[in-house]
Amino acid sequence: MSLSHLFSPLKLGTVEIKNRTAMAPINNGLLSTDENWPLRTIRYYEERAVGEVGLIITGACRVHGTLCGFPKVGIYHERFIPSHRKLVETVRRHDCKIFCQLTLNGGKVGKEAPSGIYNPAYPCRPPELTPDQCDELVESFIRAAGLAREAGYDGVEIHGGHTYLVGQFMSPSTNHRTDKYGGSFENRMRFPTEILRGIAERYPGFPAGVKFSAYEELADGIDLDLGMRIAEHLAALNPAYLHVSAATTEMLVGSKWGSVPSLYSPRNSLVPLAAEVKKRCPDAVVMGTGSVNVPEEAEESIASGACDVVAIGRALLAEPHWARKARESRTRSITPCIRCNVCYDLLWHNEALECSMNPYLSHEAEQHLVATDSPKNVMVVGGGPAGVQCALTAAKRGHTVTLYEKAPHLGGAIYPGSRPRFKQDVARVLDWLDEELKNSTVSTRLNTEVTPGLVEHEAPDALVIAIGAEQTIPQVPGLDMPHVALAVDVLQDVSKYPGKKAVVIGGGDVGCETACHLADNGFQVVLAGRNPRLMKHNNRFVTIEMKDMLRDKGVTVMTETVLNSIVDIGAELLLPSGKKTGIEADWVVLAAGFEDNRTIAKAGPAMMARPKTGLIAALSMKAPEVHVIGDCCTLGRIVDAMREGERVGRWL
Repeated sequence: MSLSHLFSPLKLGTVEIKNRTAMAPINNGLLSTDENWPLRTIRYYEERAVGEVGLIITGACRVHGTLCGFPKVGIYHERFIPSHRKLVETVRRHDCKIFCQLTLNGGKVGKEAPSGIYNPAYPCRPPELTPDQCDELVESFIRAAGLAREAGYDGVEIHGGHTYLVGQFMSPSTNHRTDKYGGSFENRMRFPTEILRGIAERYPGFPAGVKFSAYEELADGIDLDLGMRIAEHLAALNPAYLHVSAATTEMLVGSKWGSVPSLYSPRNSLVPLAAEVKKRCPDAVVMGTGSVNVPEEAEESIASGACDVVAIGRALLAEPHWARKARESRTRSITPCIRCNVCYDLLWHNEALECSMNPYLSHEAEQHLVATDSPKNVMVVGGGPAGVQCALTAAKRGHTVTLYEKAPHLGGAIYPGSRPRFKQDVARVLDWLDEELKNSTVSTRLNTEVTPGLVEHEAPDALVIAIGAEQTIPQVPGLDMPHVALAVDVLQDVSKYPGKKAVVIGGGDVGCETACHLADNGFQVVLAGRNPRLMKHNNRFVTIEMKDMLRDKGVTVMTETVLNSIVDIGAELLLPSGKKTGIEADWVVLAAGFEDNRTIAKAGPAMMARPKTGLIAALSMKAPEVHVIGDCCTLGRIVDAMREGERVGRWL
């Protein structure tokens, strides 16, 4: 597919960007005590510039030192200019334009806000800004734009979305003022209006875009009609672009207009909202966003006129060279973002970003691989994410690597996990693994079960064991009945399980996804989990969307409920009250978790005198250097497996 629209130039005010891709404003979670850009963060942005993104919009920089503030990178004093200039010069070396995002938090972090009210978007009732303070803050935004221009930025973005301070003034839910900054629509819009006009008057020709929420999940907040009216008002001020977002900070997921949707929601979530803005404001440059992950879909968004440029966030965390690989028609080589929201969860906890698919995120300066001085013959057992990442890294360093997988496909647990129709992003990982291995020196042997004899025959210098985990089987009566199935088998091929009713045992990720998969295939499903909350090991953003999906698919959820026995008509469950109840089912599907493969013969006090047993122990005795990685060593997430594979690949 031609990507001619995506890779055509575009004017943002007086500045031209080389293509229609913009890096969405995402900092990498690192904050400096002096409020300057950390060098690691500059390197983080540089890698995306190397990857040929057309525009970088920095993470939020605060424009005032005391009012409405929260620790961020500062741009409210001349002392910050050298740090900003270093970032700009670094990015500019790679033919990339860069805008500085200007913001203040206000009530969303309990600081001064337009109105001193209780609101679901606020953690507490904030102090109310005086009229003089409002005037002072308008001036702070304008002055910060001047400092950004002095530092060399190509432009600025005013952050008025997600219930940040500027958005708080625009929303009737958070602005109850009766002075010139509140009351009527025009007065609520006065704050952003005076900022944009002030920048245009004081710094002619210096572009200023604006990000705003065209819809909010707040009572009496911004609905679609008001969102379009706000867009028209802002467009009349001739900004460099309208960056169309939605929702409040507390409600970015679990909504039709969620701006950070997980893998359980459709991609390109806010492009339809951008399209509505484009219809109302045809002469404005409109930026669409919301899980823009796939180049062909981004091309369609621009070619159809839905938006003029796409803001790409998490996909650029997973693959810094997204734009370059798309331009070179190497889309299968783009490391896919699986929208697990590991990164987003870390940002909420003010921690450095990590990515399930990119072990170098926040560690860009460490990605150079040094060729080994002593090449080894390396045998990697297991084609899951840990094994593949280890094999690829070791091969890049110059080792001779052979990867063994007993299944006819790569991916390990990712493979069954990619089968449901709502797991398209995970399915893309399988294509990526195939492509990466095809373009490497790794020799791959599928349908090959590794035995101690095979290891002994191959005689590797180093053996890496990454055989994954085993599914936990609850020890209850009735396990041998014919209507018992394992979740991984059901996910792998649901067509082998005919029927109308199913009970799924286990409320973790696998259990919830299996329940939804069965519901999609016509089953009436009961999901029983022993814990009080579903998916307790996942982040809350993903869990919110899973709960919505279970509800929408009609799955009956029973928490704090355990499997007591399997009976001829289905399953007997033990309720929190201690009462037993029967659930009729054609299939009882076990998804009670996994356990690692480090099996040790336990014999009380004599345990230390007993040898280790199991496949890992048997294989380990046949090579002089052995590494055990991934879930077979310690249960973890994809991000843990990828990082461990990378670490051992470097170590070899």
